[in-house]
Amino acid sequence: MPSFSIRHLTPDDASAYHALRLAGIAELPAAFCTTHAAESGLPLTQIGERLRATRHQIIFGAFNKEQLIGIAGLRREPIAVVHDKASLWGVYVAPQARGQGAGRQLVQAAIAHACAIAELGRVRLAVAQDNHAALPLYLSCGFTLEDCPASDGMLQMQLWLPRPARASAESNVFMKINTLQIPAK
Repeated sequence: MPSFSIRHLTPDDASAYHALRLAGIAELPAAFCTTHAAESGLPLTQIGERLRATRHQIIFGAFNKEQLIGIAGLRREPIAVVHDKASLWGVYVAPQARGQGAGRQLVQAAIAHACAIAELGRVRLAVAQDNHAALPLYLSCGFTLEDCPASDGMLQMQLWLPRPARASAESNVFMKINTLQIPAK
């Protein structure tokens, strides 16, 4: 199985990213939360800004030599009450590179990045229930199906990130409750 080079994308990758994303939207429109018309109308400067890594978002690319053949994004919410969750989104591998491990390497890069962020506890994603290539990939990377029914043909999945502090706290769940004494009047 070939090893692709995986790195986070930068604004310099805007043209290649845009072309690959448009190919993905054209091939699998249900897998993307946008339309080909909306995405194709975006200027490259806006695409470049999307590729600028921030505290809340990073987009990875898989390269076969100099050619971008796969993409995957990781986004977390800046809102305090949900800052412990991130979303894996926009995962796509070009048809000629499928079945060679690029998708797995992209997902693993996103998971490794998420693990390096102390406040993250889990990564979530949505996958089309008829996407017979992506579903086994996500399951083999440790994602599990959430207990909610599929809506609009999309399954919700999650991966709990390994956190030693959380694991030790969960193993000591027992809590002693004292009897409440109400003084008599």
